[in-house]
Amino acid sequence: MNKPHKMLAAATALWMLSGAFAAHAQQVKPQCTDDSRRCMIAAATSYLDGLVHHDGSRVLFAPNIVRTEQGHDTGKGETMLRAGLDREPPMLGYSNTRFVVDEKNHQLVYFTLLGLSIDATRRVGLPPGSSPPGPVTVHLAERFKIEHGLITEIEAIFHNQAGTSEGISGWPDSPG
Repeated sequence: MNKPHKMLAAATALWMLSGAFAAHAQQVKPQCTDDSRRCMIAAATSYLDGLVHHDGSRVLFAPNIVRTEQGHDTGKGETMLRAGLDREPPMLGYSNTRFVVDEKNHQLVYFTLLGLSIDATRRVGLPPGSSPPGPVTVHLAERFKIEHGLITEIEAIFHNQAGTSEGISGWPDSPG
C-alpha cells in the first residue's frame, strides 16, 4: 500500500473510532416531519418500541438529543442513547399508553405501563446474597420535545410496582 492510501486508511480508522461515523450512520430519517399529533406520536412510539425491544436502530433521535431520568442527566447525543437502549432490563411489552400532545410547542407526554420480568438469572447490579426483585410494572411518564419528526429531548419520571408485571393504572388507553 502506498503512502497516500495508508494515510487515508489511518484517517478513516480514526474517524470511525471517534464515533463520527457511528453517529452519522445511525441517524434515522423520519417519514413524517410536520408538527402534527400523528407525527409526534410516531416519533415518541419509535422510542418506546426501541426501549422495549432493546433496539435503538429505528428510534427517531435528533443528533443532539438530551435525556433526563428522575431529574438526572442520563445521556446526550443519539449514539449514547441508542447504545443505552441495549442495556435496559428484559421487558414484556407496554400497555395502557396515553398521549398528551401540544402541537404548538412541539411537546408530547405519554403515560404507559412497562412489564418487566427480572428472574434469578439476571443478577447484574444486585448486592451479594440478595434476592432478585422478580416481576415489576414500571409506571412511566415521559415528556418529549420533537422537532421536524426527530426527538430532541426526553424527560422520564417513573415508579416501580414490585411483585407483578401486569400492574394497572385505572385509566383508559389513548386512541393514538
